[in-house]
Amino acid sequence: MKGAASNRDRSKQLSQVFVQMKLTVVPPDRSEEIVPKISEFANTQNKVNAADFFSNHPFHIRIEQFSRSVIFTAREGERHDSKWFYERSRGQFINARGRLTPAQQKKFDLEFPKAQLFSKTDLAKFDYSAAGHPDLVSKGAQKNFAEFAKEIGEAWAKSDARYDELWYRRLIAKAIIFRKLETEVPKQPWYEGGYRANIVTYAMAKVFHDATSDKQVLDVDAIWRRQAVSDALLRALLVAAAEANDVITHPPAGVRNMSEWAKQQACWNGLKSRQLDYDDDFASCLTPVESVRTAARDAKAKKALTEGINAQTEVVNLGGEFWAKVMDWGKAERKLSPKDLQILQICMSMPRRVPSDFQAKHAMDVLQRMKDQGFEVEH
Repeated sequence: MKGAASNRDRSKQLSQVFVQMKLTVVPPDRSEEIVPKISEFANTQNKVNAADFFSNHPFHIRIEQFSRSVIFTAREGERHDSKWFYERSRGQFINARGRLTPAQQKKFDLEFPKAQLFSKTDLAKFDYSAAGHPDLVSKGAQKNFAEFAKEIGEAWAKSDARYDELWYRRLIAKAIIFRKLETEVPKQPWYEGGYRANIVTYAMAKVFHDATSDKQVLDVDAIWRRQAVSDALLRALLVAAAEANDVITHPPAGVRNMSEWAKQQACWNGLKSRQLDYDDDFASCLTPVESVRTAARDAKAKKALTEGINAQTEVVNLGGEFWAKVMDWGKAERKLSPKDLQILQICMSMPRRVPSDFQAKHAMDVLQRMKDQGFEVEH
């Protein structure tokens, strides 16, 4: 009886305990944008690695969106165009395929060949190999990814503009090079087994390094357009791979662990400083730096035009009455600038007046801002 009374006393005491909590209600359509920011800002007092929640970073969401929409022309000898499936979180590919009927799975397999599946750590390997960090890539998928996540996070905070569709297409070109080397290195007469991962990243880094000058760079745009590595580039990559194998398997005196040697900057410096004898046709794999910049400028102009047209279409579809409600709410809450008012007045007067693409983009920005501040869209 005494024990039962004691339990009742404890229950009574606990019933009087109140724990403060914060409940944040997030709109479903904006969860992937807001939740990672809550995670990031809530953990500023603790040293939390960005890689712990980096799969929800807007960078990865954007790459996932590109991977589901950007179509690559069929390779020579193949009949079907295809896409590369970016797995932002583990199991996405299997889950997406598993929800389909057998007939739909066949279509899915043509659209997303399994050989064109890649993950976050794969993405980091592809990009850092081309960027000249084979020593970091050799430290393993997780450590390399952590460094990559940190760099992307800092760059994205300054500007996300460079991570556009063209950046994604060029990433796929790097993936094609990396995967081709993975296939070809084991076939070489000099390859004795082991260190394939190190040889691949070092060879790729070396070719990108040697191709880069003030006037020329490796023509990665040609690679994603063809979805293949040219014979001339493959020969150059294998020349670099043979040299990478030599550097990695012949460490300095006193260094016995070749895997550890490959993780050192000194190993990369050793390969980087070597003069390689590429075939004459290696020049055909290069393109002027100005051509690369022009392609980037053209891509940005095309993106701006497309975004403007899309915004204009959306503004028109919402209709003048809708924009009148946005105007009324914004004025009542004193949330609108003179420029906002001017553009919303144009939107309200549709179809007599139609906003330009620039004005439409501004109107959509105003609408998003109003939503963030409490404006509710009636369904």
